[in-house]
Amino acid sequence: MELILKRYAQLIIDVQLKLTEGDSLSINTEATTMQFARLLARQACLTTRQSVTIVETNHGKVVQAYPIEPEEKEIFRPPVHTTVMCHIFDLDTNPYRNAGDLSLVVGEVTAIAKFGHLSDPVILDRRIAVPWANVPYPGIRWASELLGKAVNEDRMWHLFSMLYRLDDGWNVSYWEEQGNLLEYRKNALNKIGHSRVTCVSDGWQLEVALAQNTRWAGGRTTLASRRYFSPMLPVQGLHAPLDSFSAQGTFSASRPFYVLGSEVTGAWFTVKDGRVIDWQAETGKEALSAFFNIDEGARHVGEISLADNDTIESRYIEKSIHPHFAKEITTTITFGGFSLDTLTTQANDEDILTSKLCESLVRLEIPVGDSHLSVTLQADDGQTHDVMFEGVHTL
Repeated sequence: MELILKRYAQLIIDVQLKLTEGDSLSINTEATTMQFARLLARQACLTTRQSVTIVETNHGKVVQAYPIEPEEKEIFRPPVHTTVMCHIFDLDTNPYRNAGDLSLVVGEVTAIAKFGHLSDPVILDRRIAVPWANVPYPGIRWASELLGKAVNEDRMWHLFSMLYRLDDGWNVSYWEEQGNLLEYRKNALNKIGHSRVTCVSDGWQLEVALAQNTRWAGGRTTLASRRYFSPMLPVQGLHAPLDSFSAQGTFSASRPFYVLGSEVTGAWFTVKDGRVIDWQAETGKEALSAFFNIDEGARHVGEISLADNDTIESRYIEKSIHPHFAKEITTTITFGGFSLDTLTTQANDEDILTSKLCESLVRLEIPVGDSHLSVTLQADDGQTHDVMFEGVHTL
């Protein structure tokens, strides 16, 4: 396990944060992941030749902060040139299968946040302009939801290692190549420009327009300085916001997912003028109803994410247990709020309204990708582009 942890730390350093000499890294962690934070800090010092600050928090409040120093004396260290941040979080802190009283849960923002349903706050002048990363740390509770109650640490780490390709020394090059592939696809999608999306699968069809003056995002993020980084791994999906009043048709979930701690299976949705008007589910319908009643925007189709269905993520994460992985498992359609990284020229609330973006407090990714899914884009110039066939990208 020690080798796997070192490979994971180096993956964060080399691929996610792209650390270089002189970077000043701050690691945010809670007590349960402190040991890995120290390992990451020690390895980061070897790259940055600068001190790394570990900030310990407890439910979001700072407990203490202290530096991990490199071997070089301060006089021999390179000058600090870039601030870099990462947040390590324990996958076991998510309250799986623990909905409680739904009427109480939906009335508290902090409770909704625990289930990972909060949207990005729409603060247009406070976008992060430094490299950053969200770093999950696996736990038995998380693994047991995917592998069964008899799971042990060996099986947990085997699953996590497969997802992050940590079983050999080629994980860094794999994720670099994956970043290049997603960058190519993202550029190709953005070159098509504003378009209408048609999703067709076994027994359903949904048509929806992309939001005006927005872009496809996901994969790597590039700063104004041309430095790029990966805010999260694994990465498979590219997402775009939708005109939240344009969706028409029906769609069904291709696999189970979680809403407010309840597992939903066999879900089916009917959408008119961007708003869900009917929904059914074999299990979990009450949780869906509670989610849709949080605010008006929760009922609107706000975003789409395209991800290949034939991947390790798709095969081994059979249901979207933790929101960190939701958009990377397979193609998803999102109810509620949009992602801020898809904005372009929007500078105020009026611009958000003009683009017809959904400003709901909450968001929920519904997995729809399978071997039957086809996705086409019809651009404003009338050209039709096939982007997915049988659940796999054609770009």
